[in-house]
Amino acid sequence: MTTITLNRQQVNQIVKLATQFEHVEWFTITEDNSNGIGSNMHVQFNMFDDARKDYDTTVDITDTTTW
Repeated sequence: MTTITLNRQQVNQIVKLATQFEHVEWFTITEDNSNGIGSNMHVQFNMFDDARKDYDTTVDITDTTTW
């Protein structure tokens, strides 16, 4: 099982994305620890109906105030 912990600000950003992009059915949350400071959180989804791409849109929801 994979656990991703989000704070209230990040959850609210996801809600805002889901509200603004009503036509999007699936959102994927990814975590990247490559910067060496803290984890970067991203929400990825397809804004355009293009089956050739996994995701065409990525939104950074990283909250650096906790670093």
